[in-house]
Amino acid sequence: MNGSSKEYNWQHDKADNSFEYLQKTLNLIIEKKLNNKKNLIDVGCGNGYLTKKISEKFENVIALDESHSAIVQAKKNYNGKINFIQSSLSNFNYNNKIDCITAIEVIEHTYSPDNFLKKIYELSNESTKIIISTPFHGFVKNLTLLLAGKFDDHFSPLWEHGHIKFFSKSTLSKMLIRNNFKIIDILYSGRVYPISKSMIFVVRKII
Repeated sequence: MNGSSKEYNWQHDKADNSFEYLQKTLNLIIEKKLNNKKNLIDVGCGNGYLTKKISEKFENVIALDESHSAIVQAKKNYNGKINFIQSSLSNFNYNNKIDCITAIEVIEHTYSPDNFLKKIYELSNESTKIIISTPFHGFVKNLTLLLAGKFDDHFSPLWEHGHIKFFSKSTLSKMLIRNNFKIIDILYSGRVYPISKSMIFVVRKII
């Protein structure tokens, strides 16, 4: 990461450290929880690696990221169906029905998760399935990190454009509910609960 960069700087189009375990859980959710798989919007797609892995069953796919380097990497040597767009979520508009919106390991990077969720609410309809993942934090996991001497690494402020919000199951649930989303399911990915690496919420808007 370049310390002078104003955006998350992607240097490759390969799997990041969380992609391998997340894609297995995400594809299971898409297979089991989604009846309609026409239109997918992936918010914060990064270098596009994970988007390509989870979008195979959808007909139309749009993937957004604010980072120029992310979109460059996503488009590199790719000629598939995904439309990679450099755009913030707040500036993105879409008038067609969306079957699924994914935001994978994104919300923890946002200054205002409430505003982030409000825009997702605007884009979705009552039948849209929304899949949001974020690193999992809980008492046992945090204590394990502390005892293992990994606390500073996990909560490091040295990561430029890194995590600025740290959610537990309870805090993300409260945030989703206060933004008028109904929680359909919560799954964990990467290691076993209660030391899972990530938690994945499947939600829909309440009208």
